[in-house]
Amino acid sequence: MMEKLNADIYEIDTKDWITKSNSIIESQYKLTLQEQRILLITASKVQPSDEDFKPYKFRVTDLIEKMGVGSQTSMYSYIKNVVKGLQSKTVEFKKGNRTMIANWLVTSIYEDQEGTVILKFNPDLKDFFLQLKERFTTYQLENVIQLNSVYSIRIYELLKQYENLKKRSFTIDELRDKLGIEKTKYKQYGHFKDRVINAAQQELAEKTDISFTFEEEKKGRKVVGIIFRINGKKGTIPKQQHIATIIEKSEEKELKDRLKDLEVNERLFDYIFNAFSYEQIRRNIVYSEERKGSVTSIGGFTYKAITSDYALTKEESITVENSVKIDKQEDILFHLIKYWRKTKEPLTYWLVDEISVEEIQRFCNMTTEEALSAYDQIKNELCLVIKVKRPSASHQ
Repeated sequence: MMEKLNADIYEIDTKDWITKSNSIIESQYKLTLQEQRILLITASKVQPSDEDFKPYKFRVTDLIEKMGVGSQTSMYSYIKNVVKGLQSKTVEFKKGNRTMIANWLVTSIYEDQEGTVILKFNPDLKDFFLQLKERFTTYQLENVIQLNSVYSIRIYELLKQYENLKKRSFTIDELRDKLGIEKTKYKQYGHFKDRVINAAQQELAEKTDISFTFEEEKKGRKVVGIIFRINGKKGTIPKQQHIATIIEKSEEKELKDRLKDLEVNERLFDYIFNAFSYEQIRRNIVYSEERKGSVTSIGGFTYKAITSDYALTKEESITVENSVKIDKQEDILFHLIKYWRKTKEPLTYWLVDEISVEEIQRFCNMTTEEALSAYDQIKNELCLVIKVKRPSASHQ
């Protein structure tokens, strides 16, 4: 545990994104406004592509400022009490046929001399924040941190999920349950409408990237449901744009993990992901995985499959002998990449061609003819990586 005390301090940026699984947004929990703010600030530092939660360390003065509580005679004690309250609170959710109840935080560590606090999420909540590929909602911290009602925060999240659909309906009982409102509180619908719905409507319109109108569903004279009409504001960053970035990073990580399992040299990854589409990489990973065990050098085979697109062309003219040659080509390619990245001279294709052949001769102890042949196999990849433009084949 002691090594966690050396965690980096996180700067609080309201432009940071919060990404949550829709199922955690729909789950049952009740927090105070300041507990919710602490939770949101911490969640804004979670990267969906991470495999595990990290220790999230904040300056107490930064938390006080972003939480908008003004000057405190004892900021440290104030934050400690809020965090202690959050640490005691639970969230209830479904996992398969099980109902699970979990604490939000498992540990809080206070550095007295440093004036910081380290917060650690419950690892049982990983599925709701990490490695998300579908059914999640994302928004910027600035949209919720300045809201002055915990109900406004919850309504924002519940409606943000449905922003693209423009509409969401609840029975009154469902909405009260989602918001964690006790049965004895706001018993009269008029009070509930004024203190919760109307207050949230005003706050969201003034402070967030969405707004809403609503209609009442009645059974006789009694209001039994609410239909929300959700409107996005112009000029805000599209949710789809950020989601696409998250999915892309998640997909790239998955592909890289599979390439590692196929023993592809990690030094090739930059070239592979810069030169070829995810679709081409993926189909040739599948193609290679089906042949794992029948090829001597599966790493070399996979690399050649991707660059030649075996899965699409159905070409598989690589033999065991040739797969060994591919490994040698990789060594030559990386040696030349390293060589040319050291030089500060302006590069032209003819200079790269001439010097590279000489360098291959020296590096591999080859004849000129052998070096020329070896260079011919990797020159296009080399020039792409070191950003040297080659003329078309007809002009070479």
